[in-house]
Amino acid sequence: MKVVLLFLFATAALAKLLVDFSAAEGDNPSVIGLRNLEAARSVAQSNNTADLYIELGKDPRNVSAAHFHRIKGDIRAEYHALNKKTVANTTYYIGYAFSLAQIQQSLMIWQFKEYVANSHGGANIPLAMEIVNGRLEFQYQASNGTGRIAQWSTSIVANQTYRAGIVINTSTPGWVQLYWDGTLQTFNTTGSKKLIATTFPGRADPKFGAYRGEAVGIDTFVYDIRIGTQLDDIRAAAGINNLTACGFHPKPARRV
Repeated sequence: MKVVLLFLFATAALAKLLVDFSAAEGDNPSVIGLRNLEAARSVAQSNNTADLYIELGKDPRNVSAAHFHRIKGDIRAEYHALNKKTVANTTYYIGYAFSLAQIQQSLMIWQFKEYVANSHGGANIPLAMEIVNGRLEFQYQASNGTGRIAQWSTSIVANQTYRAGIVINTSTPGWVQLYWDGTLQTFNTTGSKKLIATTFPGRADPKFGAYRGEAVGIDTFVYDIRIGTQLDDIRAAAGINNLTACGFHPKPARRV
Protein backbone atom coordinates (compact mmCIF):
# COMPACT_ATOMS: atom_id res chain seq x y z
CA MET A 1 0.00 0.00 0.00
CA LYS A 2 2.84 2.44 0.83
CA VAL A 3 4.38 1.84 -2.59
CA VAL A 4 1.02 2.52 -4.27
CA LEU A 5 0.51 5.75 -2.33
CA LEU A 6 4.04 6.97 -3.06
CA PHE A 7 3.48 6.29 -6.76
CA LEU A 8 0.19 8.20 -6.72
CA PHE A 9 1.69 11.17 -4.89
CA ALA A 10 4.53 11.25 -7.43
CA THR A 11 2.03 11.11 -10.32
CA ALA A 12 0.03 13.99 -8.85
CA ALA A 13 3.14 16.07 -8.30
CA LEU A 14 4.27 15.60 -11.89
CA ALA A 15 0.88 16.42 -13.40
CA LYS A 16 0.89 19.63 -15.44
CA LEU A 17 -2.45 21.32 -15.88
CA LEU A 18 -3.06 23.38 -19.01
CA VAL A 19 -5.73 25.42 -17.19
CA ASP A 20 -6.15 25.47 -13.41
CA PHE A 21 -8.86 27.67 -11.87
CA SER A 22 -10.18 27.16 -8.34
CA ALA A 23 -12.44 29.81 -6.84
CA ALA A 24 -12.02 28.26 -3.39
CA GLU A 25 -8.28 28.95 -3.62
CA GLY A 26 -8.89 32.56 -4.62
CA ASP A 27 -7.69 32.29 -8.22
CA ASN A 28 -8.32 35.25 -10.49
CA PRO A 29 -10.67 34.12 -13.30
CA SER A 30 -8.12 35.48 -15.77
CA VAL A 31 -6.16 32.23 -15.34
CA ILE A 32 -8.91 30.56 -17.39
CA GLY A 33 -7.84 32.42 -20.53
CA LEU A 34 -9.17 35.26 -22.67
CA ARG A 35 -12.21 37.13 -21.32
CA ASN A 36 -15.01 37.60 -23.90
CA LEU A 37 -17.68 40.19 -23.03
CA GLU A 38 -20.32 41.31 -25.55
CA ALA A 39 -23.44 43.35 -24.86
CA ALA A 40 -24.26 43.21 -28.60
CA ARG A 41 -23.15 40.45 -30.93
CA SER A 42 -19.62 40.97 -32.29
CA VAL A 43 -19.15 44.20 -30.31
CA ALA A 44 -16.45 43.31 -27.81
CA GLN A 45 -16.25 44.99 -24.41
CA SER A 46 -12.76 45.22 -22.90
CA ASN A 47 -13.53 45.87 -19.24
CA ASN A 48 -16.02 44.70 -16.65
CA THR A 49 -18.99 47.01 -16.05
CA ALA A 50 -21.88 46.87 -13.60
CA ASP A 51 -24.08 45.32 -16.30
CA LEU A 52 -21.62 42.87 -17.83
CA TYR A 53 -18.74 41.28 -15.96
CA ILE A 54 -16.83 38.19 -14.87
CA GLU A 55 -15.17 38.48 -11.48
CA LEU A 56 -14.34 36.43 -8.41
CA GLY A 57 -17.17 36.63 -5.89
CA LYS A 58 -19.77 34.55 -4.08
CA ASP A 59 -22.76 32.56 -5.28
CA PRO A 60 -26.21 32.93 -3.60
CA ARG A 61 -25.13 30.30 -1.06
CA ASN A 62 -22.04 32.37 -0.12
CA VAL A 63 -19.66 29.91 -1.82
CA SER A 64 -16.62 31.34 -3.62
CA ALA A 65 -17.13 31.35 -7.39
CA ALA A 66 -16.29 33.19 -10.57
CA HIS A 67 -19.46 35.21 -11.15
CA PHE A 68 -20.49 35.57 -14.81
CA HIS A 69 -23.12 38.34 -14.99
CA ARG A 70 -25.15 39.75 -17.90
CA ILE A 71 -28.23 41.96 -17.89
CA LYS A 72 -31.19 41.20 -20.16
CA GLY A 73 -30.25 41.65 -23.81
CA ASP A 74 -26.51 41.12 -23.38
CA ILE A 75 -25.20 38.22 -25.46
CA ARG A 76 -21.94 36.93 -24.00
CA ALA A 77 -19.92 36.58 -20.80
CA GLU A 78 -17.36 33.82 -21.41
CA TYR A 79 -13.76 32.85 -20.90
CA HIS A 80 -11.96 31.45 -23.94
CA ALA A 81 -9.40 28.87 -22.76
CA LEU A 82 -6.36 27.55 -24.66
CA ASN A 83 -6.65 30.32 -27.24
CA LYS A 84 -4.69 29.16 -30.32
CA LYS A 85 -3.07 26.40 -28.24
CA THR A 86 -5.23 23.37 -29.04
CA VAL A 87 -3.76 20.94 -31.58
CA ALA A 88 -4.94 17.96 -33.58
CA ASN A 89 -4.54 14.32 -32.56
CA THR A 90 -4.49 15.13 -28.85
CA THR A 91 -6.79 14.12 -25.99
CA TYR A 92 -7.91 16.94 -23.70
CA TYR A 93 -9.52 16.35 -20.30
CA ILE A 94 -11.81 19.13 -19.07
CA GLY A 95 -13.29 19.40 -15.57
CA TYR A 96 -16.00 22.03 -15.04
CA ALA A 97 -17.94 22.75 -11.82
CA PHE A 98 -20.74 25.33 -12.04
CA SER A 99 -24.21 26.42 -10.99
CA LEU A 100 -26.86 28.53 -12.73
CA ALA A 101 -29.13 31.15 -11.21
CA GLN A 102 -31.41 31.03 -14.28
CA ILE A 103 -32.44 28.04 -16.39
CA GLN A 104 -32.96 29.88 -19.66
CA GLN A 105 -33.82 28.58 -23.13
CA SER A 106 -30.84 28.62 -25.54
CA LEU A 107 -28.33 29.50 -22.82
CA MET A 108 -25.02 27.88 -23.77
CA ILE A 109 -22.73 27.31 -20.78
CA TRP A 110 -19.84 25.57 -22.58
CA GLN A 111 -18.74 25.24 -26.17
CA PHE A 112 -15.87 23.79 -28.17
CA LYS A 113 -15.76 26.61 -30.72
CA GLU A 114 -14.21 26.22 -34.17
CA TYR A 115 -12.06 29.10 -35.44
CA VAL A 116 -10.72 27.93 -38.82
CA ALA A 117 -12.76 25.34 -40.71
CA ASN A 118 -16.19 26.94 -40.22
CA SER A 119 -15.35 29.28 -43.12
CA HIS A 120 -15.16 26.33 -45.52
CA GLY A 121 -17.71 23.78 -44.38
CA GLY A 122 -16.53 22.72 -40.94
CA ALA A 123 -18.83 22.85 -37.92
CA ASN A 124 -19.01 26.26 -36.27
CA ILE A 125 -19.47 24.69 -32.82
CA PRO A 126 -18.55 20.99 -32.93
CA LEU A 127 -19.53 20.42 -29.28
CA ALA A 128 -21.67 22.38 -26.83
CA MET A 129 -23.70 22.25 -23.62
CA GLU A 130 -26.96 24.19 -24.06
CA ILE A 131 -30.27 24.48 -22.23
CA VAL A 132 -33.22 23.41 -24.38
CA ASN A 133 -36.76 23.15 -22.98
CA GLY A 134 -35.49 23.23 -19.42
CA ARG A 135 -32.92 20.47 -19.90
CA LEU A 136 -29.18 20.66 -20.35
CA GLU A 137 -28.11 19.02 -23.62
CA PHE A 138 -24.68 17.85 -24.74
CA GLN A 139 -24.70 18.57 -28.47
CA TYR A 140 -22.63 17.62 -31.49
CA GLN A 141 -22.45 19.44 -34.84
CA ALA A 142 -20.93 17.32 -37.61
CA SER A 143 -20.51 20.07 -40.23
CA ASN A 144 -21.51 23.64 -41.00
CA GLY A 145 -24.45 22.32 -43.00
CA THR A 146 -26.02 20.53 -40.05
CA GLY A 147 -27.48 21.77 -36.80
CA ARG A 148 -26.27 20.77 -33.37
CA ILE A 149 -27.89 17.49 -32.37
CA ALA A 150 -28.44 16.50 -28.73
CA GLN A 151 -26.44 13.39 -27.85
CA TRP A 152 -27.37 13.37 -24.14
CA SER A 153 -29.52 15.47 -21.80
CA THR A 154 -30.38 15.81 -18.15
CA SER A 155 -32.77 17.80 -15.99
CA ILE A 156 -31.17 20.79 -14.31
CA VAL A 157 -32.30 23.20 -11.61
CA ALA A 158 -31.15 26.60 -10.42
CA ASN A 159 -28.64 27.11 -7.63
CA GLN A 160 -27.33 23.55 -7.57
CA THR A 161 -23.69 22.69 -8.21
CA TYR A 162 -23.00 20.36 -11.12
CA ARG A 163 -19.70 18.81 -12.16
CA ALA A 164 -18.94 17.84 -15.74
CA GLY A 165 -15.96 15.97 -17.15
CA ILE A 166 -15.50 16.28 -20.91
CA VAL A 167 -12.86 14.22 -22.71
CA ILE A 168 -12.14 15.25 -26.30
CA ASN A 169 -9.84 13.52 -28.76
CA THR A 170 -9.11 16.11 -31.47
CA SER A 171 -9.10 14.14 -34.69
CA THR A 172 -11.17 13.70 -37.85
CA PRO A 173 -12.86 11.64 -36.71
CA GLY A 174 -12.04 11.90 -33.05
CA TRP A 175 -14.11 10.93 -30.06
CA VAL A 176 -15.76 12.34 -26.94
CA GLN A 177 -16.63 11.06 -23.47
CA LEU A 178 -18.83 12.80 -20.90
CA TYR A 179 -18.79 12.44 -17.13
CA TRP A 180 -21.68 13.98 -15.18
CA ASP A 181 -21.32 14.39 -11.43
CA GLY A 182 -18.53 11.81 -11.56
CA THR A 183 -20.26 9.11 -13.63
CA LEU A 184 -19.32 8.24 -17.20
CA GLN A 185 -22.43 8.79 -19.33
CA THR A 186 -23.97 6.84 -22.21
CA PHE A 187 -24.84 8.88 -25.30
CA ASN A 188 -28.51 8.55 -26.24
CA THR A 189 -27.84 8.59 -29.98
CA THR A 190 -25.38 5.68 -30.04
CA GLY A 191 -25.91 3.73 -26.81
CA SER A 192 -22.15 4.02 -26.32
CA LYS A 193 -20.00 5.74 -23.72
CA LYS A 194 -17.70 7.05 -26.48
CA LEU A 195 -19.07 9.28 -29.23
CA ILE A 196 -17.18 9.09 -32.53
CA ALA A 197 -17.19 12.63 -33.91
CA THR A 198 -15.36 15.19 -36.03
CA THR A 199 -14.16 17.19 -33.06
CA PHE A 200 -11.41 19.30 -34.65
CA PRO A 201 -12.26 20.27 -38.23
CA GLY A 202 -9.69 23.08 -38.15
CA ARG A 203 -8.94 24.53 -34.71
CA ALA A 204 -11.42 24.36 -31.84
CA ASP A 205 -10.96 25.83 -28.35
CA PRO A 206 -13.09 25.48 -25.18
CA LYS A 207 -15.20 28.38 -23.89
CA PHE A 208 -16.92 28.59 -20.50
CA GLY A 209 -19.65 30.82 -19.07
CA ALA A 210 -22.82 32.23 -20.61
CA TYR A 211 -23.59 32.70 -24.31
CA ARG A 212 -27.05 33.46 -25.80
CA GLY A 213 -30.23 33.08 -23.74
CA GLU A 214 -30.34 36.89 -23.73
CA ALA A 215 -34.11 37.22 -23.14
CA VAL A 216 -33.42 37.45 -19.40
CA GLY A 217 -30.58 38.58 -17.18
CA ILE A 218 -28.11 35.76 -16.53
CA ASP A 219 -25.89 34.87 -13.58
CA THR A 220 -23.74 31.76 -13.68
CA PHE A 221 -21.20 30.68 -11.08
CA VAL A 222 -18.06 28.68 -11.81
CA TYR A 223 -16.15 26.95 -9.01
CA ASP A 224 -13.49 24.95 -10.83
CA ILE A 225 -12.11 24.64 -14.34
CA ARG A 226 -9.27 22.21 -14.93
CA ILE A 227 -7.90 21.19 -18.32
CA GLY A 228 -5.20 18.56 -18.56
CA THR A 229 -3.86 15.66 -20.55
CA GLN A 230 -4.94 12.75 -18.35
CA LEU A 231 -8.05 11.80 -16.40
CA ASP A 232 -6.32 12.25 -13.05
CA ASP A 233 -5.92 15.96 -13.86
CA ILE A 234 -9.67 16.60 -13.61
CA ARG A 235 -10.97 14.11 -11.03
CA ALA A 236 -11.59 16.71 -8.33
CA ALA A 237 -13.21 19.27 -10.65
CA ALA A 238 -15.36 16.65 -12.39
CA GLY A 239 -16.29 14.80 -9.18
CA ILE A 240 -14.70 11.53 -10.30
CA ASN A 241 -13.76 9.77 -7.06
CA ASN A 242 -12.87 6.18 -8.01
CA LEU A 243 -9.11 6.50 -8.48
CA THR A 244 -8.12 3.48 -6.43
CA ALA A 245 -9.71 0.94 -4.13
CA CYS A 246 -7.72 2.41 -1.25
CA GLY A 247 -9.71 5.64 -1.53
CA PHE A 248 -6.79 7.99 -2.24
CA HIS A 249 -7.55 10.84 -4.60
CA PRO A 250 -4.49 12.99 -5.36
CA LYS A 251 -4.98 16.50 -6.64
CA PRO A 252 -2.67 17.64 -9.45
CA ALA A 253 -0.02 20.09 -8.42
CA ARG A 254 -0.87 23.76 -8.94
CA ARG A 255 0.97 25.44 -11.78
CA VAL A 256 3.71 27.86 -10.76
